[in-house]
Amino acid sequence: MLALAGVLTMCVSACGVPLESSAQPLPEGALPTVSPTPSPTDTSTPNPSPETARLWFVRDDNVVPVSGDVAGTEPQQLLDALAQGPPADTTDLRTLLADPLTGDPFLRSVPTDPEREGIVTVEASADFTSLPPSEQVLLLGQVVLTLTGVRTTSGVLVVNEQGEQLAVPLPDGRLLDGPATAADYRSLVRPG
Repeated sequence: MLALAGVLTMCVSACGVPLESSAQPLPEGALPTVSPTPSPTDTSTPNPSPETARLWFVRDDNVVPVSGDVAGTEPQQLLDALAQGPPADTTDLRTLLADPLTGDPFLRSVPTDPEREGIVTVEASADFTSLPPSEQVLLLGQVVLTLTGVRTTSGVLVVNEQGEQLAVPLPDGRLLDGPATAADYRSLVRPG
């Protein structure tokens, strides 16, 4: 081992690299400067950027799509976005999701046990049933088309406050006693 160290010393010396007996400090500025890293105690988190979703709003006796920023694409987040109403620059659009007097929503997303894959369950308030049938149809069109616009949802089941399934009105006047799909309310669609 000692012989190997001697050979290395001779090679390095022969290459023209001078050997020193002790370590020497590097000259000022020889190393690049490095920005300090943030403190691990920094607990601030940036605000998440909003997502964009297609929301459906009422115009006359139809529903029209509007792309808008939403907090997320979970069912209740989409319903909250609908309840807030259409963008301010669209004066001819309205939402029927919230009671105009109280601001309380007529429909809200509720969990089910067991969950049904692809089906979102929404609970209708008692005030929902007091809406005229034509308004119920438009409101359901808004909700069903918005919720089924998300890849994971294929249908919307409406229940009352006791959790019992409700038969909901369709645009053609029939009652639907199962989950509603986008196809059920497609006749309400008017191009934006």
